[in-house]
Amino acid sequence: MKNCEILQSLPKEGLEPRQFLRYCFGIAELTPEELLEEETDSQYRKKCITVLCAVFDVQRPTVRKWGSDLNFDGMPNYCKVSLAYIHAAEIVPNQLKSILRGEYNAPQVDAQTFLEKILLEGLTEQQVLQTVSHANFRTTCVKTLTQVLHIGTKSVQDWGQDMSFRKMPTIHKHTLGYALAAISQASKAWDKQAA
Repeated sequence: MKNCEILQSLPKEGLEPRQFLRYCFGIAELTPEELLEEETDSQYRKKCITVLCAVFDVQRPTVRKWGSDLNFDGMPNYCKVSLAYIHAAEIVPNQLKSILRGEYNAPQVDAQTFLEKILLEGLTEQQVLQTVSHANFRTTCVKTLTQVLHIGTKSVQDWGQDMSFRKMPTIHKHTLGYALAAISQASKAWDKQAA
C-alpha cells in the first residue's frame, strides 16, 4: 500500500468522548432508556475518567477539567481524533479490563519513527536518500504530522528543526501510536478482503 493510501485509512473526524465511552463499555447500541440507566450508575463517570486517563496517559484532574458531565466538552479536538484512532484500532473494549485495573500502557511513538514508517518504509536505500534530501522533505514531514494529529502547522514547526521533532508533547506521541494501530487494523481488514 502506498504511503498516501495509508493515511487515507485513518478516520477523518474525531469521536465525541461520550460516544467513545459507550463503545468502550459495550452500551452504544442500547435504547435511550437503557443508556440513561447505565450512564447514571454511581460508578460510571469514575470508570469513564479512568479510561480517558489511561488512553491519554494523563492525570485525573486533567480529565476532570474537560467537563463535569459525560460529554467532556472541554476535551481538545486533537484528543477526540485520538479517540477515533483508538476506536478504529479496536483497542478498547479489548483492553478495558487492563485499563480498569490500572495495567494499561498507552502506545507511544516518536515523530521520527512514525514518519519513517509512513514516508520511507518500503523504499530502497536510493529512494530513501533521494526522499530525505529533497528540499520539500521537512515540509512533507510537517504536513504529515499536522494531518494525522489535527493540529496547526506552527505547533509542529515549533517542536524542532529535524525529523525527530524532539519537543513534541507526549500526548501527541500517544496519538501517533494510536494512528499506527488504526493503520495496522485497516491493513488487516484489506488483507482479509484480498484473500
